[in-house]
Amino acid sequence: METNLKMVDTERKIQHAFIKLVMQEGFDHLTVQQLSQTAQINRGTFYLHYLDKFDLLTHYENDLVTAVQLIFTRYPKPSVEVDNEKNAFQQMFKYLYRQRQLVVALINSPASQLVSRIKPVIADVIGQPLSNTAIPPEFAQEIVTQGIWDFVCFWLTQDPVRQPQTAYEIFTASRQLSPQQLLQGK
Repeated sequence: METNLKMVDTERKIQHAFIKLVMQEGFDHLTVQQLSQTAQINRGTFYLHYLDKFDLLTHYENDLVTAVQLIFTRYPKPSVEVDNEKNAFQQMFKYLYRQRQLVVALINSPASQLVSRIKPVIADVIGQPLSNTAIPPEFAQEIVTQGIWDFVCFWLTQDPVRQPQTAYEIFTASRQLSPQQLLQGK
């Protein structure tokens, strides 16, 4: 039991150090030595957990993507009949809010593949659009998926960051308006 607590504490220290250093200096300038010093752990301890900084980056991306996939598996898509507290997007907003420092560090890092990995997860949830318009379905899906992710990124990088419920309400309201209505404030 004590070993598990020590591992969790080490993981927490590494994550805090990772976020701090990536936000200050960028992932490209991050070294395992800096990370170990900032986390106040031995380099050897870092290497017990990860191969290198890229392995660490992939670990964080995997955790985030897996968690979002699990949310979309457990909770239904939003609809008129589904309470906001019990739908997948509301739960995703809550989760990403709790993980916002890590998410922001990753979205600000050119080395991160988070965006290219999470967009297909969102696309799976929204499903394939109908091809009843002049817009080809793959373009429609990209517009919607990118819009959702851009909204999330914008929300999480604001200072101060709005609570997830507020952000979700803005998000759902925006989905019912045309671009002209959004810009006119009507």
